[in-house]
Amino acid sequence: MAFLAGFIDAVAGGGGLITVPALIYTGMPMAFIFGTNKLQSTCGTAMAVRSYYKAGYINFVTVYRGLVLGLIGAVSGAITVNYVSNKFMTFVVPVLMSGVFLFNLFNKQLGVMPGKKRMDEVWFFPLFGFILGFYDAFFGPGTGNFWIIAIVFFLGYTFLDASGYAKVLNLKSNVFSFIIFSYYGKVNFTFGITMAVGSLIGSAFGARFVISKGSKVVRPFFMTVVLINVLVSIYELFSGRFSFI
Repeated sequence: MAFLAGFIDAVAGGGGLITVPALIYTGMPMAFIFGTNKLQSTCGTAMAVRSYYKAGYINFVTVYRGLVLGLIGAVSGAITVNYVSNKFMTFVVPVLMSGVFLFNLFNKQLGVMPGKKRMDEVWFFPLFGFILGFYDAFFGPGTGNFWIIAIVFFLGYTFLDASGYAKVLNLKSNVFSFIIFSYYGKVNFTFGITMAVGSLIGSAFGARFVISKGSKVVRPFFMTVVLINVLVSIYELFSGRFSFI
């Protein structure tokens, strides 16, 4: 499962849709499931970042502002979630994800070739670094997908370029979350390290697959992952797993 998740995550994000359900079958408490998942996803994302960087698709000078503001946003989100309920996000996320899916469905060339630049990187990465850093710590699901579509739409990047930068920004969140979970002793290192091996290999294959095939192969993967996110979010909303009570 970690190999498959690492492959998909390196291509279009959304690997957690595979690894979290897989970890649930272990019977561990949810805190351990999320902590262990952060260990394996950190390793897989790091491998994907390395592959994209070696292929020349990541410029850290461009993205460092997003990393700094992303850390501030993540800290803010982690603090806020202790005082403000995030249950309302179970209603918001399906709507946002549906919007992302429909927008891509009716803009078939979006991200396949370089598009119109609507924001400068100097402003984009700090702004969205903070917003999505906050969201990732406050709620989390679909962060990688939101990064990709934001980079494609506002910066005019292809899906291939956007995937590389999304991995860098996700790595920051994964490392921060892993440190927090480790501090509270909520990581099963036996499962985590075992999955990390599969995730490393899957991420390496996934990144190489994308780099060799180009943006045209990312789009269908991205659309599929977003659609699954929509369906899972709607199911969780109406199955009664979440409530305001």
